Amino acid sequence: MSEEPTTSQRLTQFVFSLEEDDLVMETRQPPTINDQMAEISQRVRSLVLEANTKQLAENTKQLAENTKQLAETTNKVARMTALLEIFVKGKAKNVDVDVAFPVTSEEDLVALDQNISSGSQERYMEAITKILKSNNLSKAIKGALSETLLCAYNIHGLNGKKSLKAFPKFFSVLIDSISTLEGQQPGEKALAHALACVKNNANKKRKK
Repeated sequence: MSEEPTTSQRLTQFVFSLEEDDLVMETRQPPTINDQMAEISQRVRSLVLEANTKQLAENTKQLAENTKQLAETTNKVARMTALLEIFVKGKAKNVDVDVAFPVTSEEDLVALDQNISSGSQERYMEAITKILKSNNLSKAIKGALSETLLCAYNIHGLNGKKSLKAFPKFFSVLIDSISTLEGQQPGEKALAHALACVKNNANKKRKK
């Protein structure tokens, strides 16, 4: 038969048991207030960082849009300033300005239209007529206006093109000059056909 544990042994076992229970209880203690505050602070920082990142992305996108709009506005202002300078210059001098043919830019076309007057109309008509008589109209007209301008314009500004009639004095001189050519159709009809030929030839060259 095994001996019964003595009172001293039972007391020692009881003390060890209490110490183990206390250790388990200490290990399983709930988080302290400091731990909870630290966790809450971490979550708040994460939310703030996420919100700031989103706001930064939106601000960057808006900045890009504003930069694009500013560039477009700057180009428009520069263009209007150039046209205004041409207009004021022509008005201030009040004299005819010789234009180098072919006209290669819209600014030069504006200047040409501004400088055609009742006193200079005949001179411009003679110059353009001389150019148009040098070859058939679809080829000779490129001596008056560059191929780039001819491809960008048509008579009435249809189909995404700009209108030559927006330059009434130049357009009148051009039609009158075409009308003097022998064997031609009526002025506007002949011009429309010539413009179509120029555009077709330009398209063929681009496809090669």
